[in-house]
Amino acid sequence: MLPMRVALSLLLLASALSACSPASAPVPTAQAASTAPASAIAWRHGDVDDAFNEAAESGKPVLLYWGAVWCPPCNQLKAGLFKDPAFIALTGKFVPVYLDGDEEGAQAWGERFGVRGYPTLIVLDPQRNEITRVAGGNDAAELTRALTVAASRRSAVAETLATALATPATLGAEDWQVLGDYGWEVDANRLAGKRSAQDVLQQLAKAAPEPALQRRFSLLALATAEKPTAAPTQVRELLQAVLAQPAEVRRNRELLGYAGAGLVKQASAGPASSNALGQQLLVALERADAARGDRADDALSRALTELALARQQQPEGALPAALVQRVKQRVAAADAAATDAHARQATISSAVYALRQVDDDAGAEALLLAELKRSEQPYYYMPELAELAEQRGDTAGALEWLKRAYEGAQGPATRVQWGVLYVEGLLRLAPDDAPRIEQATEALIAELDKQPSGYHQRTRQRFERLAGQLQAWSAKHKGAETLARLQQRMQAACGDQVDSACKDWLS
Repeated sequence: MLPMRVALSLLLLASALSACSPASAPVPTAQAASTAPASAIAWRHGDVDDAFNEAAESGKPVLLYWGAVWCPPCNQLKAGLFKDPAFIALTGKFVPVYLDGDEEGAQAWGERFGVRGYPTLIVLDPQRNEITRVAGGNDAAELTRALTVAASRRSAVAETLATALATPATLGAEDWQVLGDYGWEVDANRLAGKRSAQDVLQQLAKAAPEPALQRRFSLLALATAEKPTAAPTQVRELLQAVLAQPAEVRRNRELLGYAGAGLVKQASAGPASSNALGQQLLVALERADAARGDRADDALSRALTELALARQQQPEGALPAALVQRVKQRVAAADAAATDAHARQATISSAVYALRQVDDDAGAEALLLAELKRSEQPYYYMPELAELAEQRGDTAGALEWLKRAYEGAQGPATRVQWGVLYVEGLLRLAPDDAPRIEQATEALIAELDKQPSGYHQRTRQRFERLAGQLQAWSAKHKGAETLARLQQRMQAACGDQVDSACKDWLS
């Protein structure tokens, strides 16, 4: 089974990029926030220090949202949860901060708080201790419930975990609820620290006081594992127990959606048992989705799970015609249902992914091209168009799409990340064109001058990834002189950066 973060990124198509914009107009001061209408969240836009100052005065915890303007699950939050009156009212118990990945200091704050994926919601006390964090891609009702509990807590989640591992009997029901609601799906290693996240979750599964919570931790442990660690019988019994309880299915809806097919495979004792358990999973997901309104995007999500199950049954064979038709129908329904910009950004990538899974690349390309004319972030879809062009052998077309994506990308951190995609495309598709590779990389280095956050978080991560690929290219294409010139330019661009990793790039 794929590691959890990889499987999640595939289903959400949150490629290895990032950045985002506010869900509502920013309210820069506490006085202005007090006059915000009840129909909108009174976000403090990017000013984290000011938010903690207010938290110290008011005693409220800080609710920090970390997102990106183009990321599908971020836009799903904007289209749903952030418009929900109950959630808007709940945010009044916090000092809410909207942190956009392209804002001044955002990448440094992301590094400070160990944010790994978009979207993430973190609750911190006025002293900046983390009370909890939750994965933004989860069910809106579950998110609201988890944050309602967190609003009145002042215990750091790390301390709660330490107690759970050392003296679990001393924890109360609310403590266990916080650990169960924690965003293990995206940030397991943040809380686990140097310990194996899988080992921590297995220990929690044994110590938790309630069977439902024991099963949740067990599911999370299995999903975080790099390779199967439990006997098929154990996995099967666990899955069947969870799927038999509608409340547990809903709580674990996203986990079962993206990891369910892999768990079914782990539980399999043969094709027949695998098919039966897969059908049980789909029925349970459909029941859970019906309870939250039978949305078209949920139906599309189930189609992706069904596709994953079918591919396990027939890795190389043709998919059943009925399934292919069902996927196309659900893509069309999701496309039609997504009427505003946020809903479309949350839906189109999944729709394109679904079409490509049923080998309808032409349909996927048509959907992408149509969306370029509607989207406020058309650059987001261009790398997918580049991949389609590359797949059919159109190297020039693929590079042109990657170049257009970089040129159209908005925001300093976002431009670096899309620029890296373009240079990587050149290294892969035009490795003999050293001047073009050097020119594109120089332009990318120049982006550092526009970085309000400096060499931090995703900007640093993308440059480090590119460094490895440039070094591999140099070894095969005699690029030592090119790399030496690029390193000099990088050192000049780093300027007074405190992080030595900037000046040591490519060394």
